[in-house]
Amino acid sequence: MPRRLLASVLLTFFLAPPVFGQTRGTRWFTYEEAFAGAGRGAGQAGLEALPQVTGWLDGDHWLEVREGKVWKVRAADGSATLHEDPATLTSIAPSGLTNNPVAARTTDDAHRIYVVGGDLWAVDVAARTSRRLTQTTAPEENPTLSPDGRQLAYTRGGNLYTYDLTAHLERQLTSDGSDTIRNGYASWVYFEEILGRGSNYRAFWWSPDSTRLAFLRFDDGPVPVFPIYWADGQHGRLELQRYPKAGDANPYVQVGAVAATGGKVTWMQFPPRADHYLAWLSWTRDSQRLFIQWMNREQDTLRLLHGDPTSGAVTTVLEEKQASWVSFYEDLTTLTNGDLLVRSDVDGWDHLYLHAPDGTRKRQLTSGAWRVRSLLHVDESAGVVYVMAQPGETGQTWNTEVRRVRLDGTGVDTLTTIAGTHTVRMAPDGRHFLATRSSVTAPATLTLHSADGTVVREVASARGETTGTYAWGTAEVFTIPSGDGVELPALWVLPPTFDKKKRYPVIISIYGGPDAGTVRNAWASTQAHYWAQRGVIWMALDHRGSGHHGKTGVALMHRALGKWEMHDYGKAADWLRAQPFVARDRIGITGGSYGGYTTLMALTKGAPQFNVGVASAPVSDWRLYDTVYTERYMDRPSENPDGYRDGAVLTWADRYVGGLRLTHGTIDDNVHLQNSMQVVDWLTEHDKPFELMVYPDSRHGLQASQRKHAARETHDFWVRTLLGGVLPAAPAVPASKSAPATAAVAARD
Repeated sequence: MPRRLLASVLLTFFLAPPVFGQTRGTRWFTYEEAFAGAGRGAGQAGLEALPQVTGWLDGDHWLEVREGKVWKVRAADGSATLHEDPATLTSIAPSGLTNNPVAARTTDDAHRIYVVGGDLWAVDVAARTSRRLTQTTAPEENPTLSPDGRQLAYTRGGNLYTYDLTAHLERQLTSDGSDTIRNGYASWVYFEEILGRGSNYRAFWWSPDSTRLAFLRFDDGPVPVFPIYWADGQHGRLELQRYPKAGDANPYVQVGAVAATGGKVTWMQFPPRADHYLAWLSWTRDSQRLFIQWMNREQDTLRLLHGDPTSGAVTTVLEEKQASWVSFYEDLTTLTNGDLLVRSDVDGWDHLYLHAPDGTRKRQLTSGAWRVRSLLHVDESAGVVYVMAQPGETGQTWNTEVRRVRLDGTGVDTLTTIAGTHTVRMAPDGRHFLATRSSVTAPATLTLHSADGTVVREVASARGETTGTYAWGTAEVFTIPSGDGVELPALWVLPPTFDKKKRYPVIISIYGGPDAGTVRNAWASTQAHYWAQRGVIWMALDHRGSGHHGKTGVALMHRALGKWEMHDYGKAADWLRAQPFVARDRIGITGGSYGGYTTLMALTKGAPQFNVGVASAPVSDWRLYDTVYTERYMDRPSENPDGYRDGAVLTWADRYVGGLRLTHGTIDDNVHLQNSMQVVDWLTEHDKPFELMVYPDSRHGLQASQRKHAARETHDFWVRTLLGGVLPAAPAVPASKSAPATAAVAARD
């Protein structure tokens, strides 16, 4: 925030009116409400749960889950009719089958596929019948229905299969699957960093005409094995994970195409053992060609290629190069005339480009200092595309908006005009969209909009009968000067009875990764308000590479992870200490994964600007993390030794003065426990004070049974370090306005 505006903003904080009504409530959140998920469905006490919308059924209806039943809601007037009672399916299927998630379904939801005990079952909802499809030792994975709904594709034991649902016939399409060869099932590093966790390792794609499949074949043979130790039982056991760390060999990848009925696989003509990345396959609308995205190991060149599923020939359609790194075209869309709609950050901001079928650029559809975050819907008949946008102006970057872009390049319209963070579901015909919006001063609302953005009606609000009885903190988004002209986005929640003459400790919650900002103009969590009620300022903070300044800002992190994070977070800590109401010796910082790394760096390289911190599952040295993510930003260790040295926590360990709590899951397959153990080794060897908690048999996220312990221990750490070991008592609330409290709850609060 420009310094000339700072005084007025702080005055706004000091004199801020209550969020709800004319009088501010006095009720404090209990520990259980804030940390044990005691909210009413929305995960937040004091607010009502919004309807559980699962998606649009058609252009006129969306589906909601209400008390376990699925209702069809009419957009025109909000009337609801019962769409499905899941209980009625229990009589047609083996016990417990329909309690499992639906693995695949036809577009009309009339036929569904379930995975039970690793085997496939098909359910005909209309006919109220079910039948078992497979009964094998190895489990079936990622069952996916063909576009016509008549066939099923899946993997088993590293091979790709189809199942003809009409002929009741399984066909095996590949036969070389093994412990290291996987057809249609992703290698770990592709799952984590390229295809994404939402893929669940699926690496095959149906052609639109349902006659063929394209797939990726992975050979993990060259990838080093990392041992993950399970401490179960008398002898424990080792899990051997194929995990390429920075500079290591990657899996070999090939692209294949095969008929759904089986036969010879056509391999696209890439060198079978080349050191490159192949991903994001898709088909042309006529099912005659494949789109394949190729990226070099250096990740500075991206090519969109056509692949011939008959001959295997590949030809380049378009190419993009950047000095820092390129990103896969995740929103690649083919129009009916063959034109390609591409989202790219090549000009410094994410924008839309229209290319001819041969790759020639026709026009740039959007431009300027703002970002197209994702495509929501393409309406070719109207000549427009709907996108989720992020403004680029200082003081607006924490908002999101729905914008409409004209395909002829004549302009862009902003359809949502109230500031905040939006989540949008567009109707399949593009005539309406549902938007969930909140801001730091307004809890979430669900509204129905027409295609031009006009609000048809408010569907639901999170404000409830008890909302006004709580002592909500005062939240605000603003910016902090970095000292060199860059404004750093920040969000804080001040105590409800904020007094500028008092001094308050601060908890800064961060992530810190490239293009991974956490400051959003959205309603703050219950935990943030819990701490504000107890006299702790809760804060989120982003640096210059977090995405608020476009790719231009993010690219500053190239070959220098840890540099700008520590510069900017350090300047923010200095700014906080200059505020008369901040307790200068009680500034805490916390984060997990990359946020854990940033926390460790803050307590070493950034010491003593931060007093205490909680680091969860942190990277401690980029040589210990995977190839795809690390080399995208840092290049290989042999190419950037200074960057890897300066970005390692132990390089700065001699600055550590204490205040660390470190937690990690023992079988973390993403950020290995090795990262924390190397830090622990140094701390113990040098007799430095710290706290450590390891969680047995937990991955990168903790098991549900361990989260209660982790929340309590972290909570108590902040009480000890920021509040002198004394948790302020909640004010007395008339019994009629408060929920019944147990003795344990009363003792905690």
